[in-house]
Amino acid sequence: MKLTHIYQLFRLVSLLYAGWLMVGCSPDYTDMADHRLTLARQNKGDIEIVAIQDSEKTGFIKGVLLAGEEINQRPDKLLERSLKIDIEPDGETFSDAKPTIRRIAANPKITAVIGHRTSSIATPASLIYERSQIIFMPPVATAKGLTGRDFQYLFRMFPSNTVIAEQLASVAKTLGYKKIVMLYTRDDLSRELAFLFEEATVKQGIQLVHRSSFFEKDDDYRSIISQFSNKDFDAVFIASSGKPAGNMARQLREMGVNQPIIGRHSLHSSSYTKAAGQASDNTIAPTVLPVATKNMKARDFLKNYQTRYGEPPDYEAAQGYDSVMLLANAIQQAGSTVPSLLSSTLHYMPAWLGVTGLHAFDAAGELRGKMYFFEVWQEGKWQTLPALQVPYLIGRFEENLRKKYGAQRKLTNFTEVLTTNMHEDEHNIYLLDLAQEILQFKRIGIIYENTADGRNASGYDLLKALASRKDLQISGCEIAFSALDQVAIERAITACYGKLSLNIDVMFVPPYHGIAPDLIQRLNRSLAFFKIPAISLNERNTDPSISLVLRNRSDVNPQGTGGVQVYSSLLNGLKVHEFAEHMNSLPELSVNLANLQRYGLPDQAILDLSPDNYLYSNSILAQKTATTQADTKP
Repeated sequence: MKLTHIYQLFRLVSLLYAGWLMVGCSPDYTDMADHRLTLARQNKGDIEIVAIQDSEKTGFIKGVLLAGEEINQRPDKLLERSLKIDIEPDGETFSDAKPTIRRIAANPKITAVIGHRTSSIATPASLIYERSQIIFMPPVATAKGLTGRDFQYLFRMFPSNTVIAEQLASVAKTLGYKKIVMLYTRDDLSRELAFLFEEATVKQGIQLVHRSSFFEKDDDYRSIISQFSNKDFDAVFIASSGKPAGNMARQLREMGVNQPIIGRHSLHSSSYTKAAGQASDNTIAPTVLPVATKNMKARDFLKNYQTRYGEPPDYEAAQGYDSVMLLANAIQQAGSTVPSLLSSTLHYMPAWLGVTGLHAFDAAGELRGKMYFFEVWQEGKWQTLPALQVPYLIGRFEENLRKKYGAQRKLTNFTEVLTTNMHEDEHNIYLLDLAQEILQFKRIGIIYENTADGRNASGYDLLKALASRKDLQISGCEIAFSALDQVAIERAITACYGKLSLNIDVMFVPPYHGIAPDLIQRLNRSLAFFKIPAISLNERNTDPSISLVLRNRSDVNPQGTGGVQVYSSLLNGLKVHEFAEHMNSLPELSVNLANLQRYGLPDQAILDLSPDNYLYSNSILAQKTATTQADTKP
């Protein structure tokens, strides 16, 4: 058995034992659950939930309250009932929090608990909430052992230590780090992350040249630093809470260790940057709420939070907001607060898009879909590292394809081919290959003119090349664009949509020059009746009726736009312009999540890839852009 497995088992047994002691000395939680069920079935009065105020006083509660205000301002509120949010204090330790947890469990009016910031409290507390049938959504607890215990009412809201470790190792490899020093504090969570990170680096071919643990309460780490300061390494990994990690970073810089620092989300905090001061420079940390976001929900949240509180939100405020909004969405879908019904709704409802990304849950309440973005502290602020999360997402997608198909068929190595310099047409063929793996279509429709220029302009030649590599059928509809006037062309396009919709799985939509955008949108929308998704490679296509758009990255332009300069002091053995070209070749995905779910398409690929943009049918931005986009004729 691996050391990490032994450690995780020991830690889980310890936490469960602590929870058992708590249960054993407590009232009859089964009776409490019965009272909760009886009250929920009445569907009367306020819907009451509890939010736990963390001891670090982050923006979490402000995010929770903002969501509550928005819900209560709706015409029908929540099932025509108000949402009441009770705020309770958390403890520094599990023992401190025990009275609060018991009091919450004893209140049959409570539908859900959102809170308990630390895994050391959240994990044993989950036993009590489970027994008393309270929906429990810890906002930032990351311990691997939090889930996986066959609990029905527990739902993780933050990517686990496993995901953190895998993404950090992917980031290290992408930036060219081959040798890393690993430092971690001796608390359970940091040790777990350190062991998981070590496993992840081995898979990435990265060598850990030194490992050291340290105590959080110490204030002098120089003897530890002296053990590796003269060694050859490319970066330092720190697993710790914010303040001790900041103290470590400051002393690293004082002793001449100027390599980049990478670590978990606790480094993306004011406690870290305050403790580290100028030593924070070139610290890479994950976040679920990046400074530069393409998620329209996140943009609205950032604006509304700033207006409401006069300050920008932290990621914990976003977590609080998403937790309440996701719970409200589940209550709305369930039409009830009956615990078992609400639990099954959360487990099996379609992937939900929030401020911090996609949320879906497996049978154990493990979070799927959500991932981390990465930022670096430079010039006194956090700056986005564009596209740095994508290699991990592509790798996760490929790994699940291999698990699904094994040796049954040959799979494209997207991680390799989509970062290789090649002709634009060849790259587009691989983007279409990726689209096919996402949607699993066998018959693709296209409208084109049967001339050399017409086939090239419409993308027919790309589809033909793709079909030669994979078992696909092209269903084409020919139109003599060059010989017809606009009215005749529009009639012919309309007829082609009707003909093709009878025998295709997906429609390829090229850019149309001189054709009214509202006609194409209406025709794409008509495909919904047949549950046929439309796909495009047109980077300016914001038609909300399109289900999937693939293109090169727009945030790492090698010519200098998109903040590429932030990488200059982080790269090891890589030139900035070459790295930018490499990253620019990675795919940028836009999806209409509602369309894909309406068509009953599997969501595993979308959860794996966590798209960059989401198209909404009622998007004002999409409507405005659609009237001004410059299309090109097939």
